[in-house]
Amino acid sequence: MTPTAHTSFVIERRFKASAARVFAAWADPATKQRWNDCHAETGATEFSMDFRVGGLETYRSRLDDGTTIAVDKVFLDIVAESRIVFAYSMAIGGKALSASLVTAEFADTPSGSALKLTEQLAYFDGHIDIEQRRRGTEEGLDRLLLEVDAV
Repeated sequence: MTPTAHTSFVIERRFKASAARVFAAWADPATKQRWNDCHAETGATEFSMDFRVGGLETYRSRLDDGTTIAVDKVFLDIVAESRIVFAYSMAIGGKALSASLVTAEFADTPSGSALKLTEQLAYFDGHIDIEQRRRGTEEGLDRLLLEVDAV
């Protein structure tokens, strides 16, 4: 067995929209699925979200080659318009890849709002994709920007 590898990253984004509007895009299942789909090119085969402390979010997708992706999330802390803390696990092809703790912090600014996302990861069995994970998160946040700042 390969030791578990630990790492983290922080991404910050600025929005023209208020913190309330950005937070709402995380809280509404239909809106969240539009911007947060981690494999937007293939789309989700299953998605559900119960946005409350202790609530679960489930995401399933199948890549073009048939490989399945499973993400299971639990919301640990929610402070309206201010903070969301969740833990999630990711598996590909039925094999556990990682587990993460994520904190998303929202704040109003003079020109709109700011988001600070911190992800702490534990990678299993030698799998490490930190650059790919970070890039995928950044792409989702870019879609979030388009979602909330659209006129």
